[in-house]
Amino acid sequence: MCGRISQYRDPRLYADHLGLADPLMLFDAADRRPGYNLAPGTHPLAIYPDQTLHAIHWGYCPDWAREQHLPQTINARADAAPTARYFEQLWKTGRVLVPADGWFEWRVETTLDDGSGNREPSQREAPERQPYFVHLKSGAPMYLAALSSVRGTEPQTEGMGLVIVTASADTGLVDVHGRRPLAFSPDAARRWLDQALPPDELEQLARGACLAAGRFRWHRVSHEVDRVLNDEPGLIDALL
Repeated sequence: MCGRISQYRDPRLYADHLGLADPLMLFDAADRRPGYNLAPGTHPLAIYPDQTLHAIHWGYCPDWAREQHLPQTINARADAAPTARYFEQLWKTGRVLVPADGWFEWRVETTLDDGSGNREPSQREAPERQPYFVHLKSGAPMYLAALSSVRGTEPQTEGMGLVIVTASADTGLVDVHGRRPLAFSPDAARRWLDQALPPDELEQLARGACLAAGRFRWHRVSHEVDRVLNDEPGLIDALL
């Protein structure tokens, strides 16, 4: 799954790296700050097919689902979204990109704990959810496939927003859930935005164009990232 991302660079860098000829920033730059620990409920930037960048609520629940008191969702599985009632129409006409500098995963690991908070080699083993930061070895940004129900500059009312598309995790990539964001290079990302892309080519893109595990590295980070209100550069630093 994908439940926490970093998006801390200048928005124009994402647009330039993607190769957009004439990007238009449709958000209040005065309200933006680097996001090192963006969680569902926040408003990450999303890139639309018309080369506009918007700040979109992360989370989506269509009207019919809200009427049935069904939950908001934050992710859409690439293998199920094309035919899922929640996402079928968005898959056809609501494809956007969420530029990202990395994402966080939590893995259950064993530590030594005597129950008092002290740790020594003689103490018993206890499981702990250890956070990791995952990013490209090249240091470049990536582009996460996403679906958005928000069109243009229309007001974002309750239930409207975006979801990040996930794919099966590659062997060798840290991911306790067996899922990872569908992350693209610039070339594949531009194809994802192409509204004229035939369904069979879109399916092939979703299945085969995700950046491979070998392109990434990851490192353990502080448990400070566990708290969603924490958002500072040190959250992505490797633990010594």
